[in-house]
Amino acid sequence: MSDSKTTAEALRGVRKAIESTIRDYRSMPFFVRPMVKRGFTRRTGRSLDDWLEHIARAIVAIERGDDVPHLGPELARLADNYRTAPERAKRGMRGQALETMKRRSLERAETVEAAIEALGAQSS
Repeated sequence: MSDSKTTAEALRGVRKAIESTIRDYRSMPFFVRPMVKRGFTRRTGRSLDDWLEHIARAIVAIERGDDVPHLGPELARLADNYRTAPERAKRGMRGQALETMKRRSLERAETVEAAIEALGAQSS
């Protein structure tokens, strides 16, 4: 698979991770959601919807063969958000819910890190 196809696939994985984050947030108690969303935006620099748009534009650019803005630092903030989410969640989650959240967060962080790696390989 070419570098651009690999990179586009990796970014599709990031999009799926964000979409699953949106689903998880929707399942949270109504009064908690705004606080969690604000924290996500503050830590990552973008809202969930902004991330979806940003990733979609990057995928289109890659598929067209256009230059893609350097996404590495932004994606690193997103990966860090997912890596550190379980620590923040311990205050309000317990048991199986916390374990599920830890697993999903780690998977999402690894997905974002794979995209960072793919973008780095494409630019070299």
